[in-house]
Amino acid sequence: MTEVLRLRPVVHAAPTADGVHVRGWTSSFTVKGGAGLWRLWEQLAAALAGGVPAPELAAPSGTPEPVARAIELIIGQLREHDMLVAVPQGWGEPGPDLPPIAVAAWLESSAADPAAAWHRLAGTVFTVCGAGAPAAAAERALAAAGMRYRRVPGPASTLTLEASDRLAVVAGCLGEVGYAVPPGSADTAAAQAAAVAHHLSGGSTEASANEASAGATPRLSNGPAAEPPEVLCALVAGAAVHRLLCAAAGLPDPSREGRETPTPHHAVLVARLDPLRMAYHPWPDAEPPREALSWEEAMAALDVLGDPELGLVPTPQAQDLPQLPVNLAACGEMVGYGTTLNAARLHAALSAVARPSDVAIGMDHLHARGLALRLATHRNRLEPVEAVELVEEAEWADDPAARRWWKALTLRLAVPASIEVVRLAAGVVHAQVSARGCVLGWAVEAEAGEAAAFALLAATAREQARRAGRSIAEGPPVCGATPAWQPSPQPLPWGYRDHAWPSGSREGEARFQQVLAALAGEHETPGAEATEIGATALRPAAPVADEAGVGGPWAISGLVAVRIPPARAARPLDLGRAQ
Repeated sequence: MTEVLRLRPVVHAAPTADGVHVRGWTSSFTVKGGAGLWRLWEQLAAALAGGVPAPELAAPSGTPEPVARAIELIIGQLREHDMLVAVPQGWGEPGPDLPPIAVAAWLESSAADPAAAWHRLAGTVFTVCGAGAPAAAAERALAAAGMRYRRVPGPASTLTLEASDRLAVVAGCLGEVGYAVPPGSADTAAAQAAAVAHHLSGGSTEASANEASAGATPRLSNGPAAEPPEVLCALVAGAAVHRLLCAAAGLPDPSREGRETPTPHHAVLVARLDPLRMAYHPWPDAEPPREALSWEEAMAALDVLGDPELGLVPTPQAQDLPQLPVNLAACGEMVGYGTTLNAARLHAALSAVARPSDVAIGMDHLHARGLALRLATHRNRLEPVEAVELVEEAEWADDPAARRWWKALTLRLAVPASIEVVRLAAGVVHAQVSARGCVLGWAVEAEAGEAAAFALLAATAREQARRAGRSIAEGPPVCGATPAWQPSPQPLPWGYRDHAWPSGSREGEARFQQVLAALAGEHETPGAEATEIGATALRPAAPVADEAGVGGPWAISGLVAVRIPPARAARPLDLGRAQ
């Protein structure tokens, strides 16, 4: 069948003072050169509306050279911005083996190869499993798209749509809120729907996880008994059908429309009434986070953690908190701190996550283990010991970051603070800042300057928050294990160590954790996985709960839980034992 090139139906143009502006779904361009370009565009668009064979899409012979160059430029821009699409001759008209007119326009707007996409859809048999208004709305949507489908009985609480037993989408309505999970296998979609439904209905996320891991059918145990509004059912069911049709046709998921880069997490559609609206929200992947996330990945995980609909904690924001000399952010009642606002938002979110007192929560395994080992080392340091090496002031005060935060605390904020820096073992330094008989901050790091800098940063943040009428609760400290922003590879015009700190602090974190594990009396178990240090006390949490009982809603939110080693009996520390 002969193929022709057409303008995608989503492409529109408008005249400008000296040319034409053309816009598509995700991009646009402007051609300048005179008012005559608009008349040229009208003629070109009229020809492309009916379809032009690819070899004939050029300026006719005898066309004046300036006009030919303008045509060539416009066509080149249309190709570059993916505004032209190849379709069979007669596409969009009634005929055998051709899609309905509305479906043809949809595929012509979004598919790279509309004919191939329709061929996949035409060869698919869809299944609607459910009852009530959601199932009826899904049937109407499939029928309007010209799809073949069958109806099977199912629960009224959820709607399950399948495409030839290959893909499935699960949706549901709970009173005035509805959802639709991303396409996947039937088991994956059911597990995600169970967790999402329980979360939206105000249930326990941990219970949802256990229910999902057991392969249970999604249920709305906490949902209202009344029938959900029909308009919400129609919206959710139509959106679920749309997601499944896109997946079956090989098109991008609707959650990716308008995005230059795809979201790193799953996207769950959430719809609400009054006013009627829907949006896609991030949902964590089933796979646990990598050993060490990049800063960009940590920020994406923060979006999941603090999502207003599906997050575990409120969205962390600066609110009216002061931002100098330390950046502060609030997550509910918790206040976090950092050297940038995003770093403060990250710390605030982690501080707001509920946890048992013997568990450390991190963004990845490296972060969680680092927090657990530092907390254990700090608690052991609070016990009376006989052998510690006092670090001279000259050793830590020469560090630019430590000097910066010492001045911020004692000069800018005029706090009469003192700092104690001691070496607990070779390569392990403990720093603690005090004022007015209270501990303002502490840190455990490999270098004296680094430990002093983190302890002084925490102390400065605590004093700054106090003056703003807020408090930073005892929780996970910002430390060398925390994901940090990394500058671009190009040399910065200012001192890297002075202004980009704590960037680069994680580079030696894995080696430092080995020293801390030895100091805490924990040793790597032969044959243990690389993500485990000290298999007895530092085993990362499984997605729901491990045999040590470490688990909870944070695991489903993409975080890592690690048990803190218990405090040891007070005894002298051998300064040369951990090499």
